[in-house]
Amino acid sequence: EKARERAEKILGQVADGKDPVKERADAKDQPTIADLCARYLEEYAKEHKKKSSAATDTSNINNHVLPLLGGEFIVDVTRADIDRFKRSVKDGKTAKERGPERRGGAAVQGGAGVANRCLALLSKMFNLAERWGWRPDGTNPVRHVDKYPEGKRERYLSEVEIAALADTLKDAEKTDGPFIVAAVRLLLFTGARRGEILSLEWEFVDLDRARLTLPDSKTGKKVVYLSAPALDVLASLPRNEGNPFVICGHIEGAALVNLQKPWARIREKATLKLWAADARLAPLVAELTPKDGEPSLADIEAEAKKQKLSISKGIMDVRIHDLRHSYASIGASGGLSLPMIGKLLGHTQAATTARYAHLADDPLKAANEAIGQQIAAAMRGEAGEVVEMPKRKA
Repeated sequence: EKARERAEKILGQVADGKDPVKERADAKDQPTIADLCARYLEEYAKEHKKKSSAATDTSNINNHVLPLLGGEFIVDVTRADIDRFKRSVKDGKTAKERGPERRGGAAVQGGAGVANRCLALLSKMFNLAERWGWRPDGTNPVRHVDKYPEGKRERYLSEVEIAALADTLKDAEKTDGPFIVAAVRLLLFTGARRGEILSLEWEFVDLDRARLTLPDSKTGKKVVYLSAPALDVLASLPRNEGNPFVICGHIEGAALVNLQKPWARIREKATLKLWAADARLAPLVAELTPKDGEPSLADIEAEAKKQKLSISKGIMDVRIHDLRHSYASIGASGGLSLPMIGKLLGHTQAATTARYAHLADDPLKAANEAIGQQIAAAMRGEAGEVVEMPKRKA
């Protein structure tokens, strides 16, 4: 399809009396998308974006932009090229399996969300290309290329799931050590972002005032307040001499970098606990549990399917970031206002906190129901009946 479009373009140039071959030869010195990516990272991202955001841009460029568009001349890229690019990323044409050299890092994936992030990145780069004189003004090819609709993911831990996770973390202290377990607990107790906890240094921990004073975060300087359980986690952690980080990694003097692998193990074991507590599944879990080991989730799921038993996902679908959502959801369902939740999470825009609005309505619904029942009792002539009003959670 792209070849046909280019052929039609060349035939049109020939009909207009132009020499496409000569023009192409003259264009060999023109900058390519690869040149634009390199200049963007060096002159823009490094100076104007946070380190984590620049790292994300670098990843998207290396994994998606360069393989699909890197060799194209900047002036030649059309809206049709961008539209093909977004569909290729969504369909997983740039996806890669995790290799052994990645040491457990996330595999390169496609999808609508990744395609949308890449479109935003390309749009910024083409705006800069116009500013740098590499493309005529007002010709950004990303304009009017529609992004894919994305549904906001809402996954919160229930009280039962939190209890199973807590039991699993107690067991994990013996196998994974104190730092991995502390990281998970702090994420749940504070609602902080993963990077904020993993990069946390002791100099920014104020135990007396029960707060973390982060010099930088996704939204700039930030204060994270510490509850008594969070303070207990910090107080129990050993401090390694020569290592400034709260969550120490395996390398001397460094922080823990990869929480994904430990979280996958913790998540799996917590799911097993949930299944073992389910009266329908408990016999199956017991039957498939070896004497000197742990059962396989895949085996349990397969056998449950054979026996036509419905089986939940447990917490296998819970991401590390969902611990932050769980923290916020508990606050919202407990009656905290959305502005208060946004302040605790460090949101700079009210719209970011709005996803918890339906949870914040729960206490109001309960109070409204109690009032309605009280009025209905009075209308029935049961004035003496007292309907208990819901108590505000601490």
